[in-house]
Amino acid sequence: MWIGSLLVISSLMALVPEQVGAAREATVLAARRLFNLSANGGAMVTVLFGGFAIIEHPEVMRHGWMHAKLALVVVLLFFHALLYRRIAALADNPGGATRGQFSMIHGVVSLLLLAILALVILKPF
Repeated sequence: MWIGSLLVISSLMALVPEQVGAAREATVLAARRLFNLSANGGAMVTVLFGGFAIIEHPEVMRHGWMHAKLALVVVLLFFHALLYRRIAALADNPGGATRGQFSMIHGVVSLLLLAILALVILKPF
């Protein structure tokens, strides 16, 4: 839910620089609502249940792949906050967004997802 929301929102926001007037405002409003409900909610659930899983099985912290995974989750939280700030900035300066900024966020979130999945499935170290 969390990462899917970030990917949808970043794709949606990449369209904003090409829009004008009411269409731009409606897109930004929809992105803010989706971010507040799905992305924030998904992040909270992910972190909460991840914490519960570690508490339930603390021996998992002996593995290097888990430390790498948690580091990637922290990076993902950084891009979560960055996307939030970019959306909030559009309310003040509608012309301040570029397609490239949101495409970059989309690409980085996609790579983080793939890296996290690879670590969990392969458990390389």
